[in-house]
Amino acid sequence: MTAIIHCLRVWRHYLLGARFIVKTDNIATSYFQSQKKLSPKQARWQDFLAEFDYVLEYRPGKANVVADALSRKSELGVTSAVLGDLPTRIKEVLGHDPDAKELVKLAEAREDSTVLA
Repeated sequence: MTAIIHCLRVWRHYLLGARFIVKTDNIATSYFQSQKKLSPKQARWQDFLAEFDYVLEYRPGKANVVADALSRKSELGVTSAVLGDLPTRIKEVLGHDPDAKELVKLAEAREDSTVLA
């Protein structure tokens, strides 16, 4: 529901006065309009949504094959697998960066000056 509210705020000037359909794969969101008990935040959202002429439509994720395929493409996804020990890899990479080498020298020089004081 937060994403729907955000999008409506961003595109408000295009959507006011037009009838449109909001499709969601979250079944709980599709019952938002018929909910009797609302939290204060949900009540504000409902007041905001009253400005628009829209229909909230539930569509199961399996039925939305095109969006599902796009969201699952491996080329578009980000992998976060780190090979080896992370601190060791960072030290290896920093050893090749001239700016990082200079920062390490400055840090070591400052450390030496504090030990002497």
